[in-house]
Amino acid sequence: MHFKLYGFSIQGDHILRTKVLSSMAPAGKFEDMFKNPKYYFLCLFFIVFAMSCTSHAVISPEPLKPNESYKGVALSAENMIPQFVYRKGLGQKMDGGIRIGMLPIHGSGVDATITLRDEGSRLHTINFAATYAEQSSFGATYYNVSRKDRTKTVRRDGKVFKQTETDAFNYGYVGLRYNYIPSGFWGDNVHLFGLLYGMNFRKTWGFEFGYFHDFSGRTPVSELGFNPKYAPLSGISMRVWFGQLIKI
Repeated sequence: MHFKLYGFSIQGDHILRTKVLSSMAPAGKFEDMFKNPKYYFLCLFFIVFAMSCTSHAVISPEPLKPNESYKGVALSAENMIPQFVYRKGLGQKMDGGIRIGMLPIHGSGVDATITLRDEGSRLHTINFAATYAEQSSFGATYYNVSRKDRTKTVRRDGKVFKQTETDAFNYGYVGLRYNYIPSGFWGDNVHLFGLLYGMNFRKTWGFEFGYFHDFSGRTPVSELGFNPKYAPLSGISMRVWFGQLIKI
């Protein structure tokens, strides 16, 4: 396997420095820049980020009802290219979704969420997802969801009241996710496991971030003093989505 990226040549598990020439600045300045370990770390960070492209499902913390559907757009650091998202309620306790990358290879996939237990103000759900990307993957995520009432201020007869909305909620959730990548960039099987946190407002927009550790990765980080058995940067996930909830 051989890649070239911004003055670096990647061969197997080794990173080799290449000479960079520019008409805008003397080559000597680039040589001095690459003597600084900070620039090695910065370049490696972007390499790892760019070569860790997979994608995760954009879920509704509470599965949509059969008369509900959702259309929106998701932006994520790990995918870098916007995705179109569509979800539809498939039953009282289950919904399904599809993601389509602006380029098909950038994070397209399908998923389904099932309610395991409804405790009123708290939900327990599980999501199963499959993704087609540079690193295609299969994943399962358990969500512990907090459902919070929304209130709005109402003025009536010169008085101010707090009124609770009966058909809209805000959600906060934590999750445990396992992702399996059959063939990573280094040709091996990748197992990611980690924790995530997110918030969703009225099932229309939200954000999520998490970290998923690669317990079998081969990202070449030994030159920076990291344990080469693991890939400490490859599991970072940050995303935001927004769209429209449609009720029939």
